[in-house]
Amino acid sequence: MGEFERFLDFQKAIAEATLETIKRFKQEEAPGPKRTYKLNMVERILRTAGRPLHISEIIEIAQRDFQVTLERDSTVSALVKKVKSGQTFTRTAPNTFSLIKGDGYDW
Repeated sequence: MGEFERFLDFQKAIAEATLETIKRFKQEEAPGPKRTYKLNMVERILRTAGRPLHISEIIEIAQRDFQVTLERDSTVSALVKKVKSGQTFTRTAPNTFSLIKGDGYDW
């Protein structure tokens, strides 16, 4: 192996180590799994609104207030899973969600 090959291997090792370090730091900064983060945002949106909201309104508010684009299908799917398990959210009409009554909310 020539000197240039060793130099390239060395540079590759440095680059890989740098990427691993960046990945570790990014994971530590993340507020948790993406789905949980987005559902926390939806919960905050519903709490602020004080009324049930259609998924289109939730997506619009997330974009406007948080500069986050929520995917309609995945957000509805996540909300429906929570509704079915009786956690946090309830469905008041087709694709319209609210927070569960009894958590300080009476709508």
